[in-house]
Amino acid sequence: MTDRCTNLLIDVDVEMMFHCGKVETFHLGNIPCVWTWDEMSREAAEYWAAFDHIGDNYNFDWMSIKSWSSSPVDKHRELH
Repeated sequence: MTDRCTNLLIDVDVEMMFHCGKVETFHLGNIPCVWTWDEMSREAAEYWAAFDHIGDNYNFDWMSIKSWSSSPVDKHRELH
């Protein structure tokens, strides 16, 4: 990995419809993201990290990421 990377934690607000038809809006936090500066924009890295996390952990008919924010990981704190 290159030195031109930043470890981020993403928080997202998501609207999701589950297979039963119920629609919920909720907040997810502490989603890990590695932004490699030379590969894509920070915004794209954040969005795709959130999208992948949701797709890997939830079973739904559709979902929409309403908003997201991120902050660099404190060097003394590990990503889990």
